Amino acid sequence: MKKIFLIYCLLFSYAIANAQSSTSESTRLDLIPYPQQLQIGDGQFVFNEHTQIVFDQNNAALKNTALYLQHFLQEATHLPFTFSPKIAPETNFIYLGVAKQIGGNYPDKEHLASETYQLIIKKNSISITGNSIAGVFYGFQTIRQLLPTAIENKGLVKSLNAWTLPCLNIFDYPKFTWRGLNLDCCRHFMDKAFILHYLDVLAYYKMNKFHWHLTEDQAWRIEIKKYPKLTSVGAYRKEKEGNIYGGFYSQEDIKEVVAYAQKLNIEVIPEIELPGHSMAAIAAYPMLSCTKEQLAVATTWGVFKDIYCAGNDSTFYFLQDVLTEVFALFPSKYIHIGGDEAPKYRWENCNACKLRMQKEQLKDAHELQSYFIKRIEKFANANGKQIIGWDEILEGGLAPNATVQSWRGVEGAINAANSHHNAIVSPTSHCYFDYSLKSIDLAKVYSFNPIPAGILAENEKYILGGECNMWTEKAPQSLVDAKVFPRMLALSEVLWTSPVQRDFNAFNDKVIAHYPRLTALGVNYGLDKQAISFDIIPNENLAGFQVKLIPAQVDLKILYTTDQSLPKIGNPNAQHYQQPITISKSGILKAAIVQKDTNQLEVFSRQFDIHLAVAKPSTLKFAPSDNYAALGAKSINDGLVGSIDFHDGQWLGFQQNNFETVIDLGKNQNISGINAHFLQSMPSWIFYPEEVAYYYSKNGIDYFLIKVIKNEFPQNYSETVMQNFNLGGQKLQARYLKVIAKKVDKCPEWHEAAGSEAWLFVDEISVY
Repeated sequence: MKKIFLIYCLLFSYAIANAQSSTSESTRLDLIPYPQQLQIGDGQFVFNEHTQIVFDQNNAALKNTALYLQHFLQEATHLPFTFSPKIAPETNFIYLGVAKQIGGNYPDKEHLASETYQLIIKKNSISITGNSIAGVFYGFQTIRQLLPTAIENKGLVKSLNAWTLPCLNIFDYPKFTWRGLNLDCCRHFMDKAFILHYLDVLAYYKMNKFHWHLTEDQAWRIEIKKYPKLTSVGAYRKEKEGNIYGGFYSQEDIKEVVAYAQKLNIEVIPEIELPGHSMAAIAAYPMLSCTKEQLAVATTWGVFKDIYCAGNDSTFYFLQDVLTEVFALFPSKYIHIGGDEAPKYRWENCNACKLRMQKEQLKDAHELQSYFIKRIEKFANANGKQIIGWDEILEGGLAPNATVQSWRGVEGAINAANSHHNAIVSPTSHCYFDYSLKSIDLAKVYSFNPIPAGILAENEKYILGGECNMWTEKAPQSLVDAKVFPRMLALSEVLWTSPVQRDFNAFNDKVIAHYPRLTALGVNYGLDKQAISFDIIPNENLAGFQVKLIPAQVDLKILYTTDQSLPKIGNPNAQHYQQPITISKSGILKAAIVQKDTNQLEVFSRQFDIHLAVAKPSTLKFAPSDNYAALGAKSINDGLVGSIDFHDGQWLGFQQNNFETVIDLGKNQNISGINAHFLQSMPSWIFYPEEVAYYYSKNGIDYFLIKVIKNEFPQNYSETVMQNFNLGGQKLQARYLKVIAKKVDKCPEWHEAAGSEAWLFVDEISVY
């Protein structure tokens, strides 16, 4: 063993001598995520029938990693890769080792996490040394990406004569210790084989956390032996068509997934939702709710007012029993308890909950939720676990040892870190992969900074990292890959690679090079950006627009229409896009990609409204939500009307304030009408305004009321709809127009999220 150690020291000395070279000075390789330090040497290493794997065979963990490496290489190359405790003469070899002092006096030594590794490839040797077994494992994942793509074909390629690697030196470690994927298996069930497949791909891109969302309103997916109805009743729902849909993971399934993840150095964190998103559990055991009524497992998406009762101790005894079984299945020190989107309506009207608030001297239901979370945390801590919760757990007072997962923007992470609590950052703006590419494309994910502005420098250490969230309301198993990939590749690099090493253009080239690898890995990836993008430029006289249609790939053909018909083969009004389109009148431009001249993909559209106020200066009295800010005040009168998809980047969303804007037409003009566009999506808590008031002014100081239009559309309409609050038939002269829309304050009592803050969504204010 001394001989092996001496050889390692010689290799290591070579590494340190060369590691100071900047990455920018070397040829970039198609590695995702990109290493912190890389220098390419001369020559190459060639695998052959004599290649040995050398390691300390008394180290059981290292032996398991060596077995993983051996099995993979044998299956792919049909070479023996025998084990050896020492290096045999006249052979090339792969050395695996663990050393806690990788880097010696390297300048970035303070960053040396347990996942650090050193990879040195010479003409006759490969050395992978990690600060831990995880570091060795990640060094091998880098080797996989350096090998030809055919290495992933699992034995199907038998004619390749040589498997080669470039000589190089890599010193690498992650920027963040938390690099995860949250997969929702409740809205749609995911097969166990699919879960194992995802773990493989996560490991390939050096992601180390699998956040497994296992309970919801729509299903309870984990077997709890003490409460069998949780799965016999809660794991299945009756769909609109009458069929029964569902499934669950037995405890043996869970054990298999966890054991497999451990081999891949992935930590599995279960999420058991409480106190909200608990309809499936309540359907199984009605006594858990405030009303004790028999309910069905939820069949629609959204937020429901029936949640765990906080007033009865039996609720906590039930949850403690459940968590005891969960703790035994998952070795992770973390348990995610949700804590999000819990309407307080039932608690505010429940005698037991009122009594609890009185007894515990809690001033409101938000403090009752804090009591609920803290009580669960105390139990978790007593069992050696730490809780993670969505950022709503900040409301009413944060549990002492809780980690906050910030999703409603980054404010939750800022507040948590500045109060010395760990935080995971996964905002809807960049990390929600259930959102379409219209909202979050590859470039936007790559622009994500997990350390938001507003955190004191000394508190940045509390940011553990980030996650991509794959919620599955609209994505059954067959669609998940296309949602997650290639966007997850961007997040893997954001969470691993230092910002100074990142460049989107170079990264985008690497993604293209990785598409064959994803295919070989069995990933049915999607596009990296919206299939068709619109480049819209107003004409100088503002009498119309010039529109460029930009396909996601240069070889894609586009059909378009301007008469509201579908752009498809066989439609005589559909035209092949060849040059920018002139839009000179209000209407809808629809476009679609044509595949193989027989079919089209998703239809993309923009509604144009040409009017007096297009591109005129406008101001907002209140700022919209960061998550629905569009282009701010410019979006109010840019000539583009939002669609019924409120994630399309056109809508302004307000939850805390009414909407108020002033538009300056530049001079006094004759006005015959004003048309304000609003959206209603009742399941998403978005309601039409209660009323819209229109005012005019000639000097910008004195405003006169024109008319107030009351909303008469029913609030309980289940479909997403748009409505124009149209003020027509006017004969007035004005330069300034003010529009005030009064939002619905709270979701009404009949609503499933009764008592929660309602949303107001507004887009184009058209003036004629």
